[in-house]
Parts: sequence; structure tokens; C-alpha cells
Amino acid sequence: MIRRWTADLLLGMRLALGGGGARTALVRLALTAAGVGFGVVVLLTATSVPHLIGARDDRAGARVLDFAATAPGVDPVYALARADEYRGRGLGGYLVQPTGPHPPAAPGVDRLPGPGEAVLSPALVDLLQSPEGELLRPRFPGRVVGTIGEAGLTGPHELYFYVGSATVAQLRDAAPVSRFGAETHRRPLGSLELLLVVVGATTCLVPVFVFVVTSTRLAAAARDRRLAALRLIGADRGQVRRIAAGEALLGSFAGLLAGLGLFQLVRVLVPRITVTAFRGGLFGTDLVPDWRLGVPALLVLPVLACAAAVFALRTVVIEPLGVVRRGTRVRRRLGWRLLPAAAGGALLFTGTDDAESPGVIAGIVLVLAAVPLVLPWLVERVAGLLHGGSPAWLLAVRRLQLDSATAARLVSGVAVVLAGSIALQGVYARTESDRPAPREVKVLASYFATSYADAEAFAAAFRALPGQRDAQLRSRGLIENAAGERASIAVGSCAELLARAGLVDCRDGDVYATGSVGYLPEAGDHVWFDEARRAGPHAVPQWTVPAVHLVAGARGESASLLVTPAALATATGVGLSVSADVPTADPDLVERVRNTVGWNGTVYSLGTETDGTYALITRALSVGSVLVLLFVAGSLLVAAWEQLRERRRSLAALMANGVGRGVLARSLVWQLAIPVAVAVAVAVPAGLALDWLVLTLVVHRPMVVDGPAIAVLTATAIAAVLFVTALTLPALWRTTSLENLREE
Repeated sequence: MIRRWTADLLLGMRLALGGGGARTALVRLALTAAGVGFGVVVLLTATSVPHLIGARDDRAGARVLDFAATAPGVDPVYALARADEYRGRGLGGYLVQPTGPHPPAAPGVDRLPGPGEAVLSPALVDLLQSPEGELLRPRFPGRVVGTIGEAGLTGPHELYFYVGSATVAQLRDAAPVSRFGAETHRRPLGSLELLLVVVGATTCLVPVFVFVVTSTRLAAAARDRRLAALRLIGADRGQVRRIAAGEALLGSFAGLLAGLGLFQLVRVLVPRITVTAFRGGLFGTDLVPDWRLGVPALLVLPVLACAAAVFALRTVVIEPLGVVRRGTRVRRRLGWRLLPAAAGGALLFTGTDDAESPGVIAGIVLVLAAVPLVLPWLVERVAGLLHGGSPAWLLAVRRLQLDSATAARLVSGVAVVLAGSIALQGVYARTESDRPAPREVKVLASYFATSYADAEAFAAAFRALPGQRDAQLRSRGLIENAAGERASIAVGSCAELLARAGLVDCRDGDVYATGSVGYLPEAGDHVWFDEARRAGPHAVPQWTVPAVHLVAGARGESASLLVTPAALATATGVGLSVSADVPTADPDLVERVRNTVGWNGTVYSLGTETDGTYALITRALSVGSVLVLLFVAGSLLVAAWEQLRERRRSLAALMANGVGRGVLARSLVWQLAIPVAVAVAVAVPAGLALDWLVLTLVVHRPMVVDGPAIAVLTATAIAAVLFVTALTLPALWRTTSLENLREE
């Protein structure tokens, strides 16, 4: 029995290569292989996501400072992390100050830079050398002594740096470290974020399986004629089905090989992707499919293709003298087509609150899979109700009445993408409504000064920026006594204190106490600035508080002490933070502010920040949705071309009997427009229903309907189908040539 089945499968493979003419067979095989190959690429890429994320996290964790570790023979390095931006792109790295000739090894770096040196990522080097990086160069005045390798970067386009400095030890929060690679803990995804991933991935994968099933039915008429010839020479019905499975199996194997080759091409092209959605880009070596997911997925595709080929024969009676199609005489039944939707809804009703649980995932898949199952039934019913109209309309309606399944299969991928996109948009809308309202956009700059003169120099440089001549800057600091009690201070000239705090009288050299709650320094107290005591318990105090004058409530100032510059004349190691607010700023001004602050401070753009994880998920899914829509449009184009090729003799016969090309073109448009209208009528309610199910039952949030977004998605899907139809018109001109009526 095994030998007989093997022989039948091999015969089917041979017929797939040469049956019906070598050229026709190769075209048919190429189309089937293309469908399966696209599916393989998408599945392999999808199963590579866990390894991709894990590899990025591992490399990011390998460069995190480990403050607790000690290593014998390693000279500690003072290090301070810095997170910055340049024109919306993330920019990060470390300021380092080695303490000896044997600093700790950083991943991807041959040696850490010394004062006046820098080690940069290749993308940052390229940016600094390009005209676009003109405003970034002042932040990297040092000599570049090396580049960071792949082991020290999360992606090939990441902007990362190690900058050497002789003053890192004096900066706030700097600490000596002997090792890179501290254990990190990732923030788990929230319920809505998990739901975004699950719905988005399902929306991207279900159309692939739909096209794999559709691709096995290409050139079905020619295949059925070959099978009838086999029946004529003695093959039974079982052999016919096995031979049909063999033909699909060869296309599946060819698709597997093509998909593996295309996946390797994807790994080569992925590092060239520069969209900000991937935060520094992706290394092609990180795209490694998980064999626990990839192998079953690859095995499913040939089985699915063979099952679809055999299942397609249920409406065809292949006899020795020809092929008889049951056509529309056996009306499709709706009952079993609703079972997946009912089962999916039941799984979501009885599922857990975990968005990544198998029940939730299976429920979403089943609800989306019900769309291409219900669509043929509905197209058949709608086509049966249509009548009358122009010749083009009559030709289209009659074609749909004779064969509605083909038209339904052509647009089923679009329907699935539309339904999934509507559900995904609903989760987007719910997530956005849960996010806090955006604050007023402004730039907040903080500079860490080591003396009041340093603070004044920064203030002068800041006020020299365009439009900042009258900018209000404030110098603040923290002092600590021997008991560990802390108090805040505000430093400014008498003119500034009189204007800001409303003092009645002020002399340079005086200190004023505002009476704030907490530790209130008194004259003669020995204090340190900020965290200067971390050098050791025996560190010499940096400032002796002079006479303190008590003022009755200084308006506009919350600091415990108001200090004039001369009062700090005897202080050492002064640590002050100079802050400035810029209510609005153009991009170039923001970069100039960052350059003025340098690495001795921070600059934040308030009101424009986003959650990095949420932004990555939404942008990546947006890119994926566009790619899937292009894939579905391409599959629709391939299938439409194949349908024209199969019908070339009947179309040529119509042309020979006086039917104009314009009538045929309009008929072709109607043949797709009617199923598209039905597909939209199915996809929109299905997407809204899925949106309600996942939001209400999984994450327990009320549904938010974004009408304009749904309208845009629907219009985009319709436009994609019409555009594909327009692309098939040149093929229609060639198909209707009278040369196709010749028989040799």
C-alpha cells in the first residue's frame, strides 16, 4: 500500500512538471511555489521574533554597568550613563574615566577611551561625517579611536558611544565599576500591549494560509483534464486524489526551497532597514527561527496544500470521458461555516485574562478564519439575487453565478486583512484613550555646575542662543550635614533673589533661610554638597554655613536656603544644577541647547515622549500591516492573472463574436467589485465583533469605535483591489487576442 501511494504521489509530481505542456506546467508550478514560498518566509520570520528580541536584550544587558561586582586585577572606571536624542533619533552611551591601565572590558570595544577620546558605533560615525550631523559634532569633539562591534550594539543603526573624560568622577551619579554586564529585568508587556501583538500577528499570518490554499487551486481546469485522462487509462478515484496531492506536494516542496532562499535574502536585507520603528535596526544574524515553532509550521504548509488540493475535488466528478462540475446546483451550506466563529467566540468567552494564552490566540485565529469561510456562501447568495443591467454587468453576474468560489477566494485575503486591521485599530484606539493627555511641549535643560562661576558661564552661553536672551535660569543644589540631614539651596545674585523671592533687602555674601519644613542649616554648620560624602566618612566638609538671616516666607522659592554668590567664596567642590525652560523650540534650537548643556547635564523634550515598548510594537505592526497588504495585493494579482490565462479561449471567443474589449474590461471590474463589496460587508462587522470580544472579555475595557480610521482602512482595501484590477487590464488585451482560438 505504501509503495502504491508513493508511486501515485511521484506520478503526480511528474505530471506537475510536464502535464499539459511544459510551459504551462512550469507556470503553474511557479505560481504554487510562489504562494507557499511567501508563506514560508512569513512563518520563518514570525518564529524568529522570540530569538530576535532575546538577542537584542542580551546585548543590551551585556553593556549595563555592574556596580556591585569587583574584579581582581581590573582598574575601576568611573562611568556615567547618558541618554540623549538627535533629531528624534535615540542617542545613548557612557562617559568614562579610567583609573588605571587595566580598565574593565566593554562588549564590542577593544579598549575604553581615555580623556579626549571616543569610541563610537559605526552608524554614529557615519552620521557625524555626513552633512546631517553638523549640529551633533560639537558633542563629540574628541578623537575617535575605535568603533563599537556588533556585540556591543542592539542594532546596526544604533547611535551609541563611549566618551572619555577627565571629570566624570566629579559628576553627579558617577560611580566606579569593575565590570559590564549587570543582570537586568525587562518590564513585562501590559495586557493591551500583549493584545496588540496577538491580534497583529494573527492578522499578518492568517492571509498567508489563505493564499497557500488559494495557490494550490491555480490552473485547476487543466489539472482536472489531466486527471480525466488518467481515469480513461484505468486510474480509480483514490489514485486520482493521490495524484492531485502529489502535484500540490511538488509545488509545496518547491515553495519550501524558494521560501528558505527568500528567508536568507531577508536576513541579508534586514540590516538595511533604517525606519525608526526598529530602534537602531536589526541584525540579520538575529533572525533565527525557533525550531519548536518553525518546524511544525513548515510541516503544516505541505499538508495544508495537499489537503486543499484534495478537498477541491469534492465538487468535481472526474470520469474517463470528461470532467463534470457540480457548479451552483449544490448550494453551499452556512451552518458549518459559522462553526469556527462560534468556537472562537466561545474560547474568548471562557478564556482567561491573559492575552497570550493559547485559548485567546486560538479564539482570535478562529474568528478571523471564519471570514474566508463565510465569504463564498454570501457571494453565491448575492450573485443569485442580481439580474438585469448592461452587457458588462450581465457577463460579470453570470460568471459569478457559475463560479462564485473563485471570486470569493480572490478577495478573501483582503477581507481577512481588513477585519484584522479593524480589530487592531480598535485596540489602538483603546490604548490611546488610556494614555494620559499630552502635556505642553517644552524643553527642560539641566546643567551640573562645579562652581558658581561655572553656572554663570553656562547661563551666559545659554542666553546667547537665538531667542534666549531673557531666559530665566535657576541654580539649585543640595547640602548634607554629618548626620545625613539634607536641605535644598537656591543660588543667585541679589537682583535675581529680589525679583524671584521678593526679599526686602539683600547683600552679596548673605544667606537667607525661608523657614521650610525639615532640616534648616544654622551658622557654623559644616556641610557637603549633594553626594560628595560618598568618597568616605572622613571627607573634609566643603562649606561652612555663614550667618543665616530668617525671612518670612519667600514667595516663588521652595529652597531651604537662599544663597548669594559671595557666600560660597570659601566653599570647595560646589555642586549646583542650573535649569532652564524653553516653552517652544524648533528642532535646530533644541540641538543647540543640547550642545550647550553638553554631557554635564540633561535635556528633556516634555510632551513629546512616548513609551518605547508601545512605540516599537505599534510602529512594527504598522510596517507589518503595510507589508501584508502588499502581499495580499500581490497574491490577488497573481491569482487574477491565472484566471485570465485559464479563460483565454472563452474571452477570445467573446471577442470574435463582437464583444468589445471595453465591455470585457468593465466586466472584469464588476467581477471583482461585487465580491469586494460583499467582503467589506463581512469584514467590517467581523472586525468590530472581534474588537468587542477581545477588549470586553480579555482585558475588560470598553470598546472605542474610531469611525474615520475604519473608513480609511476600508477605502484602502477597496483601492488596493481596484488598483490590482487595473494592473490586469494589459493582460486582458493579450488574452483576448484571436490567436488564442487556434488549436494545434
